Order: sequence, then C-alpha cells, then structure tokens
Amino acid sequence: MRFCSLRLFLGFLLIARWSSFCIAQQAPGNAFEESRKHIVVNVRDGRELQDALDQHAGQDCVVKIDVPSQLTCSVLESRIGDEVSRHALLIPEKVVLDLNGATLLLDLRTNSHGVRLSNHSGIRNGTIRIVRSENKGSQGIWHSAISVGAPYDDGGTPQKPAYFSKIEHWIIEDMTIDQPFAASAIQIMSEGCFGKIRRVHILDSRHALLGIGMDWGSVGKMTTADETIPRMRELWETNQIYSTHPHDIDLEDITIGNLTRNVDANDAGVRCSACYNIRLQNVHVQSAASAVAIFGGDCGFEFAPKELRPLAHTGYEVDGVTIDKALRIGMVLNGLSDNVYRSSLSQGYRMLLDPAQPGLNGVVVRNSRFTSDNSPESLGMFITAVSNVRIQNTVIRNFDTGVRIKDWVNGLRFNDCDLTQNQTSHTIGSSSAAPQGVVLE
Repeated sequence: MRFCSLRLFLGFLLIARWSSFCIAQQAPGNAFEESRKHIVVNVRDGRELQDALDQHAGQDCVVKIDVPSQLTCSVLESRIGDEVSRHALLIPEKVVLDLNGATLLLDLRTNSHGVRLSNHSGIRNGTIRIVRSENKGSQGIWHSAISVGAPYDDGGTPQKPAYFSKIEHWIIEDMTIDQPFAASAIQIMSEGCFGKIRRVHILDSRHALLGIGMDWGSVGKMTTADETIPRMRELWETNQIYSTHPHDIDLEDITIGNLTRNVDANDAGVRCSACYNIRLQNVHVQSAASAVAIFGGDCGFEFAPKELRPLAHTGYEVDGVTIDKALRIGMVLNGLSDNVYRSSLSQGYRMLLDPAQPGLNGVVVRNSRFTSDNSPESLGMFITAVSNVRIQNTVIRNFDTGVRIKDWVNGLRFNDCDLTQNQTSHTIGSSSAAPQGVVLE
C-alpha cells in the first residue's frame, strides 16, 4: 500500500511539473521574467545609467531604476567590436531596462541615435522625451526616441556586416514617447526582426516624421537613384552589396496622438517599406496623413539575398486599426518598387524581379475603421501593386473617395465592408495595368 501511494504521489508530482512547464511555454513573458536576474540601480543621469547597463551586459537580466525620476541623457559613444555607436543610451545584449516610471530626457546635439536596442534587449515602463535635436542627419532613425538596426550606409560590408545590421529578439513595451522634432518616434531599420512593440503611447507632434517606421536597409554602399540602379545590380552580382529587411515584428495596443505633419502619405502613424511578416493589432491613431502606409520600397527585394525572395512583401496582417481623422489617406497599400520600375523605363534596366507583381502579397486587413472629414481628394484606401488582398469587416467613412484601386492589382476582395458614407464609394482605373480579380461584396 505504501509503495502504491508513493507511486501515486510521484505521478501527481510529475503531472504538476509537466503542467507548470506547459504554462511556462505558453507564457513567454513569464518565462522571460523567471529566467532573468532583477537588478535595481540608483542613478542620477544618462551617463550613470549607461555605466550600470554596461556592467550587466550579457547577463540575461532586468535592470530596474530604483526611484522614478527625470534623467537627462546626452550623446555618448560605445564600441561594439571595432564599431562605434553614437547614442543617448545603448541597451546592451541580454539586458532589459525597466524605467519603473522614470522619464529619459534626450538632449541630442549631434547626429546620433536616441535609445538604441541590441540583440535580446528591451525597454519598458517609462517615458522618453526628446528635449533637443540639433545637427541631425536626414534619416528618420537619427534622433528617434527608440531605434533598432542600422541606418543607411552604416551596415558594414557583405564580408563583414555591421553588428547593428541585424538586431533580433527585442521588445518595447509600456512606453510613452514625446517626439516634437522631425524624426520618428520609433524607427526599425535594416534587419530588425523578431521584435514586439506593445502598449506604447505616442504623443501629439507637429513635426514627427512617423509614429513607428519600419524601413529596409543596406549592407555595402548602396544608392537608390534611378540612374544608379544598373550599377547596383553589378555590385549585387559581385557580392558587394545586399539589402536587409525588417521582419517578424508584432505591434499590439498602440495609441498615437495627432501627427499633423502632412507633406505626403509617408507621414503616417505606422509605415512599412520592403518588409515581411508584420502584424498590427489594435492600433489607434487620432490623426495623421495616413494611419498605416505599406510600401514596396525604393528597390523592394531586387537586391535582397536570394533566399528571401519568396518572402518579399508577404505576411502583413492588420487587425483593429482605426484613425479618427486621416488628413490624406486612411491606409496605403502600394507594393511598387518604384525606383527599380522607373530605372527600367529611363535607364533600360533589366529587372531581376517584377517591381509591381505580386507586389504586396496576401495582405489581410480586418476589423478596422478609417475616417476623415470629407476633404477634397481624400482617400479611405489607396491600393496599387498588390495580389491576393482581403479587406474584411472594415468601415471607410467620410472621404472624397472611399477606395481608389489602380494599377497592377491581381486579386482584391472586400467582405462585409461599409463604403457608403463617402462622396464616391470606390473607383477602379489604371494607366499601366488594369486591375484583375476585384470583388466588392
């Protein structure tokens, strides 16, 4: 009897341990917390905070600020191997910074990153405010509040890619961002991948370029002017350049205020250029030129590594995106690799990939709502260079035109969508290639 009871007890213990393992597997956030040390630090400014983070680099830990306060962060330099990174703060590998309610005041007086993430790193539970932005470059990643990846011309070479040309397994959560200058609030570039951005609030801004931007990058000296595209192909074929692409990124529970810069539809709450496997869920934008703009990019995947080509512009899922007032276009779906296309016309360039088809392939948009104020020429959605797109259970209201469908469309289906309260519900037309397989039901 004692032997049977012992066997029964051990059986229950084994089941309990297996259940705990399964729960841990299903809850990566909890597993992440349990596997890492928690270290509390008391710091007075960005320099001291950087020193504290560096002390624990690579230690699989969470560094938590002891007392919420305002910490001024000026531009610093760090060496990653033989590379130099300029930033207000660099979160080292395998470190998550828990601000614990603190505010980082980024005082940026030279061209640099704001808060920069490394592999297996993150930031959470606080506010970042850009208080000064001087002498910055033209790219939106410079002086962004948080950046992941390498800017153009900073990706190293194919023989020796830069450390920041691929940054993976990172997280940004429970953050408020105040970006009053002409830069992105959050900017992902090059191969920023396997990342999560969740429960982030981006404040009103008259000058911010983007709420959240995701843009392709380059390894090697790559240019995109139409006349240089034939030369880029020569460099690509001799392994002197290749392009890099953000992928496998989830955006969840994002709120964006009034972004009133309105130069063109690139001025978006969220913009993607030459990416794949991007998922947006529950994103609310008060106002912007566009809520979400998804582009094929200058060169698309023309110079990407060959193994990436089947993935080009695939895996976009948009669920629960709303904009209260789109200043131009509610949502842009434009899969054209425009520089490559123009180079084929003006330079006689022989393309490796079709720059228009399949374009954005298999995009799903559902449970979304795009609204405006009936401004002349406003569009609920602009769609060109796409294939196999589904728009489901989506309201498009108070635009001059609800949906404008143009060239290189091969498969576009609207199910259970409301386009009724627009001056014109939709238009279908082309100058280059007539849309095929368009269904509105």
